Amino acid sequence: MVQGAMIMGGQRQYINAITRCFPGAKVKVLLQELPEVLLSLPTSVIRNIVHIGTNNTTLQQSEITKREFRELFTLLSNTGKYVFISRPIPTLTRGSTRFSRILSLHTWLLSTSHTHRFGFIDNFNLFWNRPSFYRPDGLYPSLFGSSILTANIQHTVHCFKED
Repeated sequence: MVQGAMIMGGQRQYINAITRCFPGAKVKVLLQELPEVLLSLPTSVIRNIVHIGTNNTTLQQSEITKREFRELFTLLSNTGKYVFISRPIPTLTRGSTRFSRILSLHTWLLSTSHTHRFGFIDNFNLFWNRPSFYRPDGLYPSLFGSSILTANIQHTVHCFKED
């Protein structure tokens, strides 16, 4: 099961996967939508991949955002499935404040994901300073960037070893 931001909507290369896309969604929306989605999944689904977009950083309320992420992580911890957090990609053209917030969220998600024993898919370092991975808007991945994102998610999921 792959769920999350609009960026994931164009991903069609997942085999035997169910994709749910919530365009423009922030964590609060995922918290509202996820319980019903999780109940609708067949029991054969053993992994949940949640892609976190950059929309949460526009709020400029990091403590509220972290609290909502902790609620989301608690919900996901109780599913009995492997959970992977696919980290937001950095933006190219949104300014230093936005970049700083995304980097801060990246760092926090990395440590918090490990605390919850979730897999962590690092897209930040992969996309950092690679303009060819983006559309001209500097926010969304290009076709090439989307294929790189998909490959990174697949690689991380297939190579994940639980302690």
